[in-house]
Amino acid sequence: MKNVFYSLGLLVIVGLILISCSPSASSTEQSLLLAQATQSTADLVTVELTVQYDTAAVYNTVGQIIRFKYIVKMVKNDLTDDTPAIVTISGISAVCPDVNSINNLNDRFDPGEVLECSGDYIITQADLDNGSVTNTATASVYSVNSNTVNTTVPTVPARALALTVSASPNTYSQAGQTITYTYTIKNSGSSQLGPAQFMVTDALINNGAAFNCGDANVTIAPEATVTCTNTYQITANDLNATTVSNNATASGGDANPSQQASSPVTKTTSTSSTTTGSNIQHTVREGEWLWQIARCYGADPAKTVAANTQLSNTAEIKAGMIVTVPNVGSKGTVHAPPEPCVTKHLVQSGDTWSSIAAKYGADAGLLQIVNASTLTVGKEVKVPLYTAGLNIPVPGSSTTVTAVPSTTALTLSVTPSSTTYSQADQQITLNFVIKNSGNTTLGPAQFTVTDGLFNPSTFNCGPSNTTLSPGASTNCTMNYTITQTDMGAASIQFNSTASGGGAPTSPAVGTTISKAVSLITLSVTSTPTTYSQAEQIITFNFTIKNDGTTTLGPAQFTVTDPALNPSTFNCGSANTTLEPGATTTCVASYTISQADMGAVNIQFNATAVGGGAPPSQAVSTTVTKQ
Repeated sequence: MKNVFYSLGLLVIVGLILISCSPSASSTEQSLLLAQATQSTADLVTVELTVQYDTAAVYNTVGQIIRFKYIVKMVKNDLTDDTPAIVTISGISAVCPDVNSINNLNDRFDPGEVLECSGDYIITQADLDNGSVTNTATASVYSVNSNTVNTTVPTVPARALALTVSASPNTYSQAGQTITYTYTIKNSGSSQLGPAQFMVTDALINNGAAFNCGDANVTIAPEATVTCTNTYQITANDLNATTVSNNATASGGDANPSQQASSPVTKTTSTSSTTTGSNIQHTVREGEWLWQIARCYGADPAKTVAANTQLSNTAEIKAGMIVTVPNVGSKGTVHAPPEPCVTKHLVQSGDTWSSIAAKYGADAGLLQIVNASTLTVGKEVKVPLYTAGLNIPVPGSSTTVTAVPSTTALTLSVTPSSTTYSQADQQITLNFVIKNSGNTTLGPAQFTVTDGLFNPSTFNCGPSNTTLSPGASTNCTMNYTITQTDMGAASIQFNSTASGGGAPTSPAVGTTISKAVSLITLSVTSTPTTYSQAEQIITFNFTIKNDGTTTLGPAQFTVTDPALNPSTFNCGSANTTLEPGATTTCVASYTISQADMGAVNIQFNATAVGGGAPPSQAVSTTVTKQ
């Protein structure tokens, strides 16, 4: 028996020794067993960010404000505590309202809730020079970051030129043919350029040397243009190529040179031979007639008429018709195609039939016949080209300009860059166009505009020695800065007149710029309008309307009515955009209680809010017990 106890004691001691000899293994297992799986906050929270700005605005002025709207949406929130949510935005500085100001009005940022923050950025000169402002933004809620949004806002540099080029004709077929290039220089910046001499450099023209475009002291307002032309003659070498390409840039007005512009012309092979003695098919152009087409091809006009028996009346041919010209070159030089047979001339004061004919190489007698002996200042006449030397008499006709009463008159038109304003220091640019609406050339003179809202009230418009022929115009711009006083008014009224060149002052032009208004209204209908028992359901239809002048949203619009449960609820989707006059709708219901049965009616009182507009008016709805 003693041996048994001894054996048992040894076993106990050995067991204790074994346990104490392996402490590290047992504690590691214990730690693993006691460890609990945990999730990071980033696993429990998902935040979504979108960024907006006013894409309709033109950002072209130092000090102008770009207002960014940051829309922070909580997609997922599986946090179990009620830690208050703090929302921050990286990027351009932002201001965010408290989370307890939206939806259910508590400190928790719940899934589906949307918070709108805003941040203002002031444009610098560097932004205008760079051509854009970039905002890289990220939202952070519960220390969890949203997606990163890169927003690039284009800016308009203060001084910039854009060049377009057109060629006429845009095809060629023979050496010596003349190609006329028209160059249009546009002020694509935000500041007035000049007065200055603008230049064009075209590798194809003038051996690549720059040439003047416009007068030496041209002033170009933003978006305005100046044009000029130059010519190039097709060479024998050009006939060995398929195209002739030019490469032009514009400069002047202290702006950087424009981008390169070109207008290639393509070699064509006429489907109808213009070899002397051949017959060709000609497509009639606007203003041409059969005899003149024959002269253009050096053909016999009488035989050309005889060759087109398909025409019931040869005097009524129209552009686009196909006519036959026989025996080209038999009566003179072949000029067409591609050269035109007829051009147009705008009659100026002092013009005569003879002076116009000499200018274009036309026969004065034929010129007068074509235009029914009527020569009126400010009207266009058709000029039959390549007819000099015909010496066509005009029996009994007069070669003097028709007497027209001389008139001097100016008209003014005004176009604002925006018809609304929304904040102090906002700039409105007004473009003024002064037109010579009389029949007498005005100037050279300094034309001016007068408007009492500007300082100075009278300012120059166009160069100091502008000459305006009948129908011609000059233009200028002025900037008006919205004041704090303007913000207290419903609109600003400009009243402008133009003068200069010896003409009477133009009629006054009124221009109204209205203050942008953010306003929503609410209407409510109930179905039914009476109740008769407990548990009866009353359905309310809510319509929120944008009754202002600015677009609202995208945003979450809401309705609040203390009698309903919940008292505040969403109306429309979370990113509703309401243009002026547009609406969004929603429905809520109310269940008649036993306490309601003891009253004669139930009074509901609802308001709407959202999109940055002030709350709507309160709308009272009464449901009456039957």
